[in-house]
Amino acid sequence: MRLSREESTPEDSSLTNPDLGRDKRYSDRPDMFNGTMDNYNLTLDYQFDGAHLTSSSTWSDYDAAFNVDLAGTYGQAFAFALDAPFNSKTFVQEVRLVSDTGGRFEWVLGGFHFKRDRDVHFGYRSNEEFLQRSGITGLPDEYYLRFLSTDVSKEQALFGQLTYHFNDDFWATLGLRYGSTQAQAFTGAGGYNSDYLTQAYLYAFFGIPGGPLTITPVEAATGAKARETGPSYRLSASWRPVPSVTTYAAVATGFRAPVVNARAGSVSTIDPDDLVIPYGADSDKLINYELGMKGSWLDGRLAANLALYYVDWNDIQVQANRVSDQVQFATNIGGAYSRGLEFELMAMPNMDWTIALNGSFNRARVDELTPQEAAISGTVLGARLAAPEFSASLVTSYRFDFIRGSEGNASLAIVHVGDFPGQFQYVPGQPGVVSPTFDYTDAYTVVNANVAAAFDHYTVGLYVENLFDDRSVTYVHPEAFLDGRYALVRPRTVGVRVGYRF
Repeated sequence: MRLSREESTPEDSSLTNPDLGRDKRYSDRPDMFNGTMDNYNLTLDYQFDGAHLTSSSTWSDYDAAFNVDLAGTYGQAFAFALDAPFNSKTFVQEVRLVSDTGGRFEWVLGGFHFKRDRDVHFGYRSNEEFLQRSGITGLPDEYYLRFLSTDVSKEQALFGQLTYHFNDDFWATLGLRYGSTQAQAFTGAGGYNSDYLTQAYLYAFFGIPGGPLTITPVEAATGAKARETGPSYRLSASWRPVPSVTTYAAVATGFRAPVVNARAGSVSTIDPDDLVIPYGADSDKLINYELGMKGSWLDGRLAANLALYYVDWNDIQVQANRVSDQVQFATNIGGAYSRGLEFELMAMPNMDWTIALNGSFNRARVDELTPQEAAISGTVLGARLAAPEFSASLVTSYRFDFIRGSEGNASLAIVHVGDFPGQFQYVPGQPGVVSPTFDYTDAYTVVNANVAAAFDHYTVGLYVENLFDDRSVTYVHPEAFLDGRYALVRPRTVGVRVGYRF
């Protein structure tokens, strides 16, 4: 039985606007992304004659606040924000029976069940100062749109895996999974909408004073049920040409659950000719091809893992925004590929020194797209996906005898990440028009250092993260509604870690 509780309470968003200065951005109040998650897990094990049974049951309860300023949509011309506290309850059950190892056949049989219920209380707000200045009246408080959205997601699957050893150096594995997923959204009764955005726009850009708002009830609604049922598989073959080297080839398929849109069917109050929010996005699917090698030499003092891969990705789930009022929705577009090389190298010149080098080369591009999909998504054939083409880390660690019989350890880590685009290049619905929010992250390199001592029951360590105080851009938020869209490398941080083992 395991219990855990995680609380995240940052005081504001870490995204910034470089045009305003270092570590600055605009919002009429702090953006909140706080949450508390409670997890409960019960695991039962039983050893049969020749097989091991495991049952794992997990319950999660997640309460969170999601408050974000959206006024960047109209250049801070008027108050426009979203408060969306939500609760998510999840249950996951997995049962698997695994054969004992050592025979010519090895197998796994199991079942999986997942259910999540999530309630989101959407509250789009103005603020008291702007309401008074503009003359807009008729709201019970500062919120001009309220509604409750509930979405229910379910997944069930049966899976199995069979490995056959032709001999000690050659074996093949086939894994099959047949599952079904479904998602459905509901809108609760009791909410309301208004023509606030229209009146606020007229006041902010044309100086026309506002007046009483027209309040429209939000009716209860049941969204379309999105379903996906089908198999996925993994097939691999492994060969050990020498005892210290294992090679393998594998092909695997997979898909993500469909996504439903909370405001499916809604029409823009600013531009009724703008697109109507679709019901959601179907599952996207991929096939992954991989060739690899794992080796160990010199009694484990030298090791290497290499993998070549090619991923064929179709019906990509993407998030889009309706241009007129920035309502978010999910949809699908054509296809893309990702191909590359991943490597891990480790060396121990002696028992005290360890050197590890990890990295990857990646090329990911859109390779299938219709003109309509291009217009909706803002991308084009050949566009890069949001992934660095090269990243790597080098870690050097030294173990030594320290004071009072303790064991000391000093390490130095150098991490490099290449640049990548933060979004597709063009404005959705306006092919060829470069999005004003399109930008790249920076390629950056950070250095971290650590020195620690381990005693019988406790450890004490001193660390420095981002030793040279690099402030490169690590992420660019793709949406225009945020004033601060840039995440930077965390400033140089110096601290002490203390641990105690009971």
